[in-house]
Amino acid sequence: MPQILYLSTLCSERMNEYLFKTGIEKPVQSAQKFHRLITKGIQKHTGANLKVLSAVPVVPSRHNRVFWIEPNEIEDGVRYGYIPMLNIKIVKNISVFISCFIKVLLWCLKNTGKKRILITDVLNLTTSAAAILACKITFTKTIGILTDMPGLMVTTDKNSLGKIVEQINSFLIARMSGFVFLTEQMNYAINKKNRPYIIMEGLVDANMINSQNDLSQKYKEKVVIYAGGLYEKYGVKKLIEGFIKLKDKNTALHLYGEGPMVKDIEKYSNLDNRIRFGGMVPNEIVVEEQIKATLLVNPRPSNEEFTKYSFPSKNMEYMVSGTPVVTTPLPGMPKEYNKYVYVFQDESEHGICSTLNYILSQSSKTLHDFGGAAKQFVLDEKNNLKQAARIVDLAYKLVYS
Repeated sequence: MPQILYLSTLCSERMNEYLFKTGIEKPVQSAQKFHRLITKGIQKHTGANLKVLSAVPVVPSRHNRVFWIEPNEIEDGVRYGYIPMLNIKIVKNISVFISCFIKVLLWCLKNTGKKRILITDVLNLTTSAAAILACKITFTKTIGILTDMPGLMVTTDKNSLGKIVEQINSFLIARMSGFVFLTEQMNYAINKKNRPYIIMEGLVDANMINSQNDLSQKYKEKVVIYAGGLYEKYGVKKLIEGFIKLKDKNTALHLYGEGPMVKDIEKYSNLDNRIRFGGMVPNEIVVEEQIKATLLVNPRPSNEEFTKYSFPSKNMEYMVSGTPVVTTPLPGMPKEYNKYVYVFQDESEHGICSTLNYILSQSSKTLHDFGGAAKQFVLDEKNNLKQAARIVDLAYKLVYS
């Protein structure tokens, strides 16, 4: 079994809780959960052969602490190491690059003579650049995980600097030994040299098999939940305006997350008291709320270019909760999911209203059974142990080829 270094912004749960309590803005929980599920799965298959190296996800505008030198730690059997840095504008990226290069180089040298591989979130430009350089020097194989297409992310700057970043990202991606993509369309667009790859649209926590979705614990009113980035481009505005058209007063729309639409949501909630904003909260609270809800919704427009290359992690989290899901017909969603989710065939405000009205008119048992079938499907086919095993198999093939 090869030695594996997993490089990303993943922190231990202890560190994540610290960032949540002390940060000016809260860390993005979807990325933490995604990488945590992968590393926990890999650890179950490889044991002590796995080490996680983390670039703590802070920037000067989001956290006041300047000096970051953290000790190694072990949590749930996973070994964490942290990249030292100075959290000062411009200086931060330089310090991360240098520290990351040294950390990865030392790990590669320590494991000289052993089969070894780096798995990295290749869209993190600073850490991936440093790590790829260290790996090239030491002839270490690399796997890049791509959760978005460079240049198509909602948060990507469209100015000249953004284009330069996109070009550097593409340069780094082309130097990976193998890939983990979310959709087959990503492979067609990125993997020009036909490097080994797997498609992993997402994964769910295998431990959710122990979580019960009980009708008696549901909200008395019909609660629809959206949890994720609060961007108009993600369909959030149409969702809200479609919901407002619902005449049923025994319904509520709960929104969780952060983004530029927060102020708009506050205005909408003043106009319609059925709309409630929960803000950015720890993932375990979001999961608890999803289990108590009637319906979980993903309104991401299917005609946007970026949807070909993405599979929202929220869809997986939604499905494993056991609460039914309604989503747009995303191009990157494999057909095997179709019988386990409701679909917005009309993505206009009127269409969203009509679909919500139809679903919410179903009996509680019908909805509960539908959600239960979706939960069983993702637990059987997409759990983090099964998906991590596929990544380990890819790593094995690369280092022993």
